[in-house]
Amino acid sequence: MSTNRASTNEVRPKFLNVKELAELLRIKTRTVYEMVSQGRIPYRKAGDRTIFLLDEILEWTRPNAKR
Repeated sequence: MSTNRASTNEVRPKFLNVKELAELLRIKTRTVYEMVSQGRIPYRKAGDRTIFLLDEILEWTRPNAKR
């Protein structure tokens, strides 16, 4: 039987909201918003929401990452 569902082996990208990112980085949400407005952190917009791709954030936090 065939279904239209994605394979269970498919890895979907993990997105974080501002609060989740602040908790991950151990900073205030206000600091996250400031970093976004200054273009200092990789982010995406989904309508009026600011979201962050976990893989991009992990790469961004690595030493010697291009910023």
